[in-house]
Amino acid sequence: MTEKLFWIFIATFLVAVASFTVYEDNFDDDTYDVDDNNNNGERQGKILFPFVSIVRFANVDCASTNTMNGTCLARRECNNLNGTITGNCAARRGRCCIVSRACGTATNVNNTYFTSPGYPAAYAGGQACSIIVNRCNNNICQLRIDLLDMVLAQPNGDGVCATDALTITGGNTIVPILCGDNTGQTLFVDFNGNAAITISVTATLATTFTRRWNIRLTQLGCDCPGLAPNGCLQYYTGVMGTIRSFNYGTAANTALSGSLVTGTRQLANLNYGICIRMEAGFCAIQYSQAANDVFSFTVTGDVEGADNTVLGTAVGAVNGAACTTDFVVIPNPIVVGTNLGAGTDRFCGLGFVPVQSGAKPFVLYVVTDANEGATAITPPDIANRGFSLAYTQIAC
Repeated sequence: MTEKLFWIFIATFLVAVASFTVYEDNFDDDTYDVDDNNNNGERQGKILFPFVSIVRFANVDCASTNTMNGTCLARRECNNLNGTITGNCAARRGRCCIVSRACGTATNVNNTYFTSPGYPAAYAGGQACSIIVNRCNNNICQLRIDLLDMVLAQPNGDGVCATDALTITGGNTIVPILCGDNTGQTLFVDFNGNAAITISVTATLATTFTRRWNIRLTQLGCDCPGLAPNGCLQYYTGVMGTIRSFNYGTAANTALSGSLVTGTRQLANLNYGICIRMEAGFCAIQYSQAANDVFSFTVTGDVEGADNTVLGTAVGAVNGAACTTDFVVIPNPIVVGTNLGAGTDRFCGLGFVPVQSGAKPFVLYVVTDANEGATAITPPDIANRGFSLAYTQIAC
């Protein structure tokens, strides 16, 4: 009898071992935990009973089946965040989870998407639509706001966001009120301690068109290499790229300004810095108008009254003391064509002469006033678009 019991015990033990082995190999991701220090998705040696190891994987970005990136999480984690699972990650041990929030919500989840009601369908407008963003943890210093798809009503003819408006408050960075077409723009806003950052979109119900938005909210740690420097509302990386003013576009604004002329796309009341990271082995930076676009520097003046011999040429360029209302500031510029100092750091008008600067850090400033109309000594600005400048870093 004792021998019989012994063999029953051995058989039961072997079945249990086999069961646990199968269980580990087909481990339900509900019991996975996330280890930020393990970036390769490999198994770790943590033991659950003698025969089962808990699988760990990194909480990193993952590609999804749509245009949004997700975060690699356990299924249960994703469900707890009311996220949407779009695929597998971490060698199929995790789930690619998209966390999306709508109007009137709050989040402390990194990599959250804030979308318009019914996105990507058009939003008719109504009450203000807001999201409150709280820090994930105390090591978070900055919020990166990617306007992946942002189409709001154009400003009025004087550049004021009177119909629709995107406002960002609560942070330690002053963010101007934005409207119009800003798809592809990125903002960096410093957290003010533990204070939440509120992002709000006001869309007037009386104006109907294909307005919509999809905003990605990424929280950056204080030691993150992608952190924007102090004073930089926007931050670009890479040895070359294109910098555009908010709401830049080649089509004119259909609204009339206060002077009853074609209005501006350029937004009023701007005062912010755009920084470019100096890449290794590069010591200076050059700016020029975007190629094949005569409107790519139309900051002040009469666009409709100028022809192609003026638009986008040195003839239309204005600088120095004549730039008093809307202008771009580039520190210590040197004119590329002459290799001589420009003698001023202010640029406006209907054209831009290429310049380079060795001043560090690489930064330019954007300033616009609140008035596009005529003054006692200047005619009104007509149909300005703003600017689209190409930059190229110059090797040491």
